[in-house]
Amino acid sequence: MSPMNRRAFLARGAAATVAGVLAGRMAAAQDTPATPQVVIFSKYLQFMDYKTLARTCREIGLDGVDLTVRPGGHVLPENVDRDLPAAVEAIRAEGLAVPMITTNYYDLEGPNVSGVFARAAALGIPFVRVGVRRYDEDGPIAPQAVKFTEDLAALTREAEKAGLTLGYHNHSGWNNFGGPLWDLHEACAAVNSPRFGSNYDTAHAAAEGAFGVWQVNTRLMAPFVKMSSAKDFVWKGAEPEWVRLGQGVVKNAEMFRILRTLGGFSGPVSIHIEYKPKGGNDGMVEEIRATVPLLRGILKEAGYPA
Repeated sequence: MSPMNRRAFLARGAAATVAGVLAGRMAAAQDTPATPQVVIFSKYLQFMDYKTLARTCREIGLDGVDLTVRPGGHVLPENVDRDLPAAVEAIRAEGLAVPMITTNYYDLEGPNVSGVFARAAALGIPFVRVGVRRYDEDGPIAPQAVKFTEDLAALTREAEKAGLTLGYHNHSGWNNFGGPLWDLHEACAAVNSPRFGSNYDTAHAAAEGAFGVWQVNTRLMAPFVKMSSAKDFVWKGAEPEWVRLGQGVVKNAEMFRILRTLGGFSGPVSIHIEYKPKGGNDGMVEEIRATVPLLRGILKEAGYPA
């Protein structure tokens, strides 16, 4: 084949590839993803036993529970074979789902990683939120990001054996790996597994890019988002002050619209209440009750089916 013909052949191939990608994107845009399940991060109801937790979550209109499986959580990793089935049974008995658990794992050295993954898989729990890494105060960033990514890749290989999908939670603030989101995007691309991605926290993403970078970062991360967390804040000086959903500066509806249209996102969305409502434990329950319809309204505004 002559150089000219070779160039023409490659050009036609590239054009066909682009056309195929565009057609795929158009088809995906026409297929509206299922509405995400609205769940509660069980950390905020830690004072409840499994049956009380399940009954309360049903009464306040949730779809399910994002269950803590970590030291100090609703289920301790060393007791997972006994306690996770009991917790899941109580929750499902109320007609609710357990689509995800939250762990502190960020490498294979965590307590009973394989046991927790195996038990979660056996119970049909598809998603696992993993723990957060922090950069050293003074060390260079790039080699640390590489090490964190290698650890997450190893953790993902363990999750793949069980058929689980992991999501890394982005936190705003000093020295958090994943806070800027470009580093988490690079990690997702490097791990290169459908079993690893983002547990995308809309408010933390907004806190690190409040004027407009949140929009670019959400577009960047959309193909990798597996689960999400929703909350809101207002600025108090240079730091976020957490407030009720819809009362702050986070453009949650627009963020979920991006996740829906560019990533086809339909994973669970976990409510986070990072402030302390008045009234102690009862006040927390009422705050969650008030937040559930607010999140459902946001998802509807984002274009999900009601």
